Amino acid sequence: MQDAMSNHNSVNHEGETSREESTSREESMIRRVAWAGGFAVTVATLALLVPLLMSAQQQWQYPVYSALGGIPLAYALFCSLVIFRMQVTVLNRHEAQLLIRVSELKEMAARDEMTGMYNRRHFYEVAEVEMARAQSRRDNLSILLLDLDGLKTINDEYGHGVGDVVITSLAGVISRHIRGSDVAARLGGDEFGIIMPGTDKRGAFALAQRLWEEMERTPMHQDDSTELMVTVSIGVAGYPWGGDSLEEMLHWADADMYANKVSRRLPERPAELILEEEDTSTLIDDYVLGN
Repeated sequence: MQDAMSNHNSVNHEGETSREESTSREESMIRRVAWAGGFAVTVATLALLVPLLMSAQQQWQYPVYSALGGIPLAYALFCSLVIFRMQVTVLNRHEAQLLIRVSELKEMAARDEMTGMYNRRHFYEVAEVEMARAQSRRDNLSILLLDLDGLKTINDEYGHGVGDVVITSLAGVISRHIRGSDVAARLGGDEFGIIMPGTDKRGAFALAQRLWEEMERTPMHQDDSTELMVTVSIGVAGYPWGGDSLEEMLHWADADMYANKVSRRLPERPAELILEEEDTSTLIDDYVLGN
C-alpha cells in the first residue's frame, strides 16, 4: 500500500513537472514571437520610410510619410500589448497551478500515509485552533482518544501485514461514524484522536458508544481461516466540562482511556446525561447519525 501511494505521488510529481515545463515553453515562445514581430515590423517600416523621406521633394511630404510610417509601428505596439496580455494570462494560469500544487502538498503533509487520515501534527494544529474558537465563542468542544488493544500481540501472532490491516480497518470505522465537521487523525502506532467542534458531552459519549459497539460486532480482519475481533480503549474529554485548556482536556481524555483499558468498559456517563426511557429519542441528533 505504501509503495502504491509512493508510486502515485511520484507520477503526480512527474505530471506536475511536465505541466510546468510546458507552461515555461509556452511563455518563452510568446516572448520570442513578441520580440521577433516587433523587430520585423520596425525593420520593414524603416526600410520603406527611409527611401520615401530621402526622395521627398515637397515640404508636406515629410509629415505625411512620417505619419504613414507610424501606422505599422502603432500596429506593432498594439500587437505587442495583445501578446503581453497573453503572457500575463499564461503566468496567471501557471500561478494557479502552483497554488493548487502547494495545496495538494499541504494536504499530503497533513495525512497519514497508511490510513489516509490526518496525522498527529495536523491533529494538534486543529485542536489548538478549535480550542481558541470554543473559548472565544463559549462553545462546546469534545475530544476522543482511542487506543487499539493488543496490537503487539496481533503483530507477533499474525504478522505486521495483518496488524496494518487492523489499523486501517479501525480508521475506516472511525471515518464512517464522524461528521464532516469533525477531524479524525492517527496520532501514531495504534492511537487515534477525534476532534468534535460544537459537541457537548452527550454527543461525545454517543460517538464513543457507537464506536465501541461497532468494534464489538465487526471483525477488523477476515479471511478464509481467520476472523479477527479486536477491542479499543476510548477516552472522552471536552470543553468546558472536561478541562479549561487543551492540555487539561488531553490529560483527562488520556486518563479516561487508561481507565477504559483497565476496566474494559466505557467510562460511566455522567449522571446528568442519563435520560429517562421516553427521552432517549433526543439522542438521535446529527452527531449520533454520523451526518
